Amino acid sequence: MEKQSQLQKFLSILDEKSVPYVSWKNNHELDDYLDGKGDLDLFIPSDYRAAFMFLANENKWIELQNPVASFPSVCHFFRLGNFGKIHHLHVYFQIVTGESWLKEFVLPLDEFLLSNRVKTITNGIWILRPEAQRYIFALRHLMKGGSLSSRLLYRNELISYRKEWEFCGAGTVGWDPELGPFSLSNYYLGARLLQSEIKLPSIITAIRLRWSFAPFLRMSLLTLPIRRFDNLLKRSLNKFIFKQKKVFPRGGLVIAFSGVDGSGKSTMLGTVSQFFSSFITVEQFQLGRPQGWLFESFRKLLSVPREHAASIPGKNNHHSRGLPRAISATILALLRLRNARAAIRSARCGNLVFADRWPTTGLEKMDGPRIATDISTEKGGVIALLGKFEQWVYSRMPRADLCIVLKVGLDSALIRNKARIKEGKESDSEIRQRFEQNQIVQPIAKKVIQFENDGDFEVMRLNLMEVLWKEIASH
Repeated sequence: MEKQSQLQKFLSILDEKSVPYVSWKNNHELDDYLDGKGDLDLFIPSDYRAAFMFLANENKWIELQNPVASFPSVCHFFRLGNFGKIHHLHVYFQIVTGESWLKEFVLPLDEFLLSNRVKTITNGIWILRPEAQRYIFALRHLMKGGSLSSRLLYRNELISYRKEWEFCGAGTVGWDPELGPFSLSNYYLGARLLQSEIKLPSIITAIRLRWSFAPFLRMSLLTLPIRRFDNLLKRSLNKFIFKQKKVFPRGGLVIAFSGVDGSGKSTMLGTVSQFFSSFITVEQFQLGRPQGWLFESFRKLLSVPREHAASIPGKNNHHSRGLPRAISATILALLRLRNARAAIRSARCGNLVFADRWPTTGLEKMDGPRIATDISTEKGGVIALLGKFEQWVYSRMPRADLCIVLKVGLDSALIRNKARIKEGKESDSEIRQRFEQNQIVQPIAKKVIQFENDGDFEVMRLNLMEVLWKEIASH
């Protein structure tokens, strides 16, 4: 683990700006959280919510939400750390707790938590002092044992809870049921927390406690069984069908990758997509040639073989001159428009969208229109009409939020192209021609970043992650 992680730096900033916080549970895994494993549970008083949100945004933390388990006053924040690690903050502006899936109670524990915090010696992070940690653990322990579904979930994670119980010293000194704002003496024996080898609480005891906490319910008591079933259904559908990760609460964004053949576009796109999809819902779109196998087969039938194209007089622009090719280019433009609009719709749903290429407006440029409109022959007149329609289609293309144009030298492009495994791979002469032709391209995007991709892959990957994270955090 690095000497000071991005998470530690941010917590130090909260201290400097007098924003109080405390890690109020699961502190037995604190070292893992600092190393980018798991999520750190922080309580921050609601009065400081605006200040925290400002500092989080200023320090490039990205807010995301769980699409199937979103709770009031509970937010998720993520930050890219050193060496490509991800830090996750689970921030509570109120203590919303209860059953693992419902979190049906909002408890007035603000003053208790802040008055019982201490700084760790090893890393200077505010956590609860052991006595208070034991009291909070007992309260959570009892709340999780009040329904069959919650008891089942709790049982599956009991090993971790036992480690947390041991961490706060309860195995040797026990816990004080009168320490906190709620007296738990009447539930002490039924809690079954008399020794380190904890057991599930008595269900009768847990139900009694939950009834006593009814004034703090954030939903009707009568609706809890329905809500449990609804939550189970949503989580099951998401796990086996939708498979969504976290999403952006106010809409996602579209990031396109462009670049000449051999620039490393496909490799980088696959790498960043795999990285972000570990915690964000990611969708990918293809806008280079998004025809599908049927149209691609049709296009190949219309195409002049590469080995003969160069020998045909006046065919330097053969992609735009023949009527069959003009029809192919027009259909391609419509398919690109369809895919671009689908990508934008996906982003509006809160997803992070990566696109392999994005349309441009320059004639005969990479991913741009192909049909020349200066044709005077009778057949050319039809081509000219198709050309005008194609230009209209490209004028209707939505803008990507960001387009990363990968730049490499010609020698690197040639070497990488030779290493590619691809049917109908471009020849060296075609790579040279495209390289010169597409030195200046302008994708239809709100922002375009030229990224130099010559160099060691791991170094380039980390540099690109930093660029992307900065842009996403400022979105």
